[in-house]
Amino acid sequence: MKKRAMPEDQFPNLVCGYRAPKLAQKIMLDENALPTLNPNVQRIAVIGDTGCRIRGARVQNCNDPSAWPLNAILEEIASRSPDLVIHVGDYLYRASECLDPEKCGGSPYGDTFKSWSADWLDPAGSLLGRVPFVFLRGNHENCGRGDKGWFRYFETGSVPLSCPAVTLPWIASVDGLDLISFDSSAGPAPQSSPDLADVYERMASGLFEKSSGETWLLTHRPLWVNMHAFGELIDGDETQRAALSGVIPETVNLILSGHIHAFQAIDLLDGPVQGISGNGGTQLDPMPTDIATNVKVAGSLASTVVSNSDFGFLMLTRESSGGWSMDAINSEGESRNRCRLIGRALSCE
Repeated sequence: MKKRAMPEDQFPNLVCGYRAPKLAQKIMLDENALPTLNPNVQRIAVIGDTGCRIRGARVQNCNDPSAWPLNAILEEIASRSPDLVIHVGDYLYRASECLDPEKCGGSPYGDTFKSWSADWLDPAGSLLGRVPFVFLRGNHENCGRGDKGWFRYFETGSVPLSCPAVTLPWIASVDGLDLISFDSSAGPAPQSSPDLADVYERMASGLFEKSSGETWLLTHRPLWVNMHAFGELIDGDETQRAALSGVIPETVNLILSGHIHAFQAIDLLDGPVQGISGNGGTQLDPMPTDIATNVKVAGSLASTVVSNSDFGFLMLTRESSGGWSMDAINSEGESRNRCRLIGRALSCE
């Protein structure tokens, strides 16, 4: 292993890393076997927006497993023995000192090892030891927020001397499926910063040239959303749409995102399916629970929009026909919505 990050005041541990061959089937750390990638990937779990919100007067009950059910969700994911887990970003939600002792008294806060441990490292410890992960950077990991922990533990490149607003895209190929990671963390919610339009265009240029088969785009902020909340219509990230929508090829059939604290799948007539799995534990956003048809979303027509606002995760299972089943599963292990993705066509119950 090589040294990755040295101890400092709020992160007292030395961090080391090892870049293993992708298809390595046995990796040992001391006497412990680390998870390796199954060459035959059949089941992929998607989770996002997982931390317990503590920000001023907005306080989630971190001590109540029903109010912050991350442990139950991770147990449900483990019970389904996925070959891969994708976290679509936003891990750190303990932003300020807890003002409600009953809900979160004594909780750590800020971009520190203790906060990262409470919000993600400790709850996910067992699953991290069993399944390979793909990690995305969310807006809670942008500069000045949770960037220190992000770059120490999860960024694919080395730890930078100063925090970059965005990092370069990268691609992972797993069993005939190309996963392209796009960093959309910078900027205030719900949009990424319009100042990044030129940067996104450069990042999008040539982005899909190396992908030849089925491709999923992974980006924290969804390009398309259909939600009325907080007194406004939220329809997705315009900056990314402008940079990406003109260059996304037909081989891209699914975009996976978080950021919106709910589940939603949008079947666009003229583009890929937009999937949102941002209901992994943090306070939920209001979302309708019906299946809507023929909906205008940010100027595009969607044949189907299916949503729910339960805590949970998304489970994608490869079918023998070549498509995927998409199950939106809640924290009790119940399937709230079941869809089938065949190419760019989505059908849902």
